[in-house]
Order: sequence, then structure tokens, then C-alpha cells
Amino acid sequence: MDYWIRATDGQTYGPASLTTMNRWITEGRVIASTPVSHSPDGPWREATMVPELAVGFGVEPIDPTGAPPTGPVPPAVPAGGWPPDMVAIPQLVSGIFNLLVAVSWLFTCFGVILSIPLVILGIKELVAYSNARTTPPLQYLDRSKTYAIFDIVAVLTLNVGSLVCGIIILTQLDAARQRALAR
Repeated sequence: MDYWIRATDGQTYGPASLTTMNRWITEGRVIASTPVSHSPDGPWREATMVPELAVGFGVEPIDPTGAPPTGPVPPAVPAGGWPPDMVAIPQLVSGIFNLLVAVSWLFTCFGVILSIPLVILGIKELVAYSNARTTPPLQYLDRSKTYAIFDIVAVLTLNVGSLVCGIIILTQLDAARQRALAR
């Protein structure tokens, strides 16, 4: 069965197979509210209202008859868990290191100059870590790569802990990306 989507630019794209649609969901190109149809002319429904696509958003498919679910609602995250620990844990630790080093720089003559970038990076990493389960996997991994590069550069502020975490994240991103694409 083929699908068509109506993008935010007003264009209709398709036909796309279920495999392609799931890839677009993983990439963040199709979001929960994207209009989807089995025909280029409609009728259109939000992507989460299409039972075979709802699973890709971590939502239980809606029964078209309106009957309540007969079993437990599956978790939004697969049993293997997302985000992968090999990326998430170093990101969490690095965010904490950045905040701790920023505080230590406040007590020197370079305080504000070196503290502000570390505080910003630390907060961004902690927010990324806390939003990892709701962010599309490939988008999360791309942000993690950017933060890991900044962590490596943070060694200029004598932040060796973030340097190590950044290197760990960069070495694990390919495996995490393959795992995300296999979902």
C-alpha cells in the first residue's frame, strides 16, 4: 500500500512505501501531525491516526471502531531502550562536568569569559539528554555529535572530563546510528 504526505510547504509527496514512511518518521521528515493519505487526492489524516504509522511515533494504533484498547499500551521506547547508553551516559556526565568546571572558573580572573560557554553547553547537553526519548533518533544523534565536538574543544578550558566524554560519544555514534536505522 502506498502513502502520500502533505508537507508544510503545501506540496504533496508520494507514493511512498511503508518502509519509506517509517524512515521519514525516524528522520523527522514526517511528524505526528503530518497529513497522510493512501491517495494523492485524500482523504487526509494525521500520521498518528494511520494505524501502521502510529507505532513509529510510539503511539498505540487507534481502532477505527472506537473500541478501547484490549491490551496494555506498549511503551513508547522499544525494549532495548532509547537513547543508547553508549551516547546518553557520556552526554549526561559531560553536561555535569561542563557545569562544574564553569563554577570553578567563576573564582578566577577569567571567570565570566570561560564560564558562560561552559554553562550554555552544559545546560544544552542536559536538556538534550532529558529530551532524548521524545526527539527523533537521527536528530538526537546529530545534536549529540555537535555537542561532542564542543566537548572536545572545551579542553581549552582545562575540562578534561568533557574531552573524554566527547571522544567516547564520537566513537559510538556510528553504532548508535545503525541501531536507530534498524528500529
